[in-house]
Amino acid sequence: MNPPDFIAKLAPMAVYDMSRTGVLASITIAQAALESAWGAAAPGNNLFGIKGSGQQLPTQEYMNGSFVTVTDGFRVYDSWEGSVIDHSQFLLAGGRYAAAGFFVYCQALDYAGAAQALQNAGYATDPGYAAKLITMIRQYGLAEFDREGSENKMVFEHDWQWKLLGDALDGLYKKGLISDYTWAEKAYKRELTQSELAWLNTIIYARQQGIGV
Repeated sequence: MNPPDFIAKLAPMAVYDMSRTGVLASITIAQAALESAWGAAAPGNNLFGIKGSGQQLPTQEYMNGSFVTVTDGFRVYDSWEGSVIDHSQFLLAGGRYAAAGFFVYCQALDYAGAAQALQNAGYATDPGYAAKLITMIRQYGLAEFDREGSENKMVFEHDWQWKLLGDALDGLYKKGLISDYTWAEKAYKRELTQSELAWLNTIIYARQQGIGV
């Protein structure tokens, strides 16, 4: 698939997922393009090279100053959409990405900082990984999708999910993990954006680790 067609297919998924998780759409598209060679190398619809037990495949890893081919396990998905969703969940679940500041950069729409945070947190062994993502984002103008995604409020299927989120933020406020009750109010009013929540998640995680922010 050529780059324009790949971007046209993946961008709506990436923008929608950004509204859910705060992961920059530009990062999602660039990682998918880089990891899958624009969709040409995505066995099992695994666009992001996320490892798991679904299939055994050869892969390039950077070891001791050079690239070597090894065989490893990778996850399998029913569709590209499933791969995009799992990619964001993978980043959210891995505390190392929050600790590296990934979601702070995402909240600021700073794709260069987010790309470097991914590399610093060990997403890939390639020492040039961040630079490759940044070059791709600039070459294809992918940052425009970040601006589109940042304007979207979070999307929930059920009303009770907003209330549950508000209750959770209310509890975190009472425990002192967040200092501004406005965040809970925004959740109750269904006005909280996912980029704001991603930023909050990073602050909460830092405070739980004893970091004075």
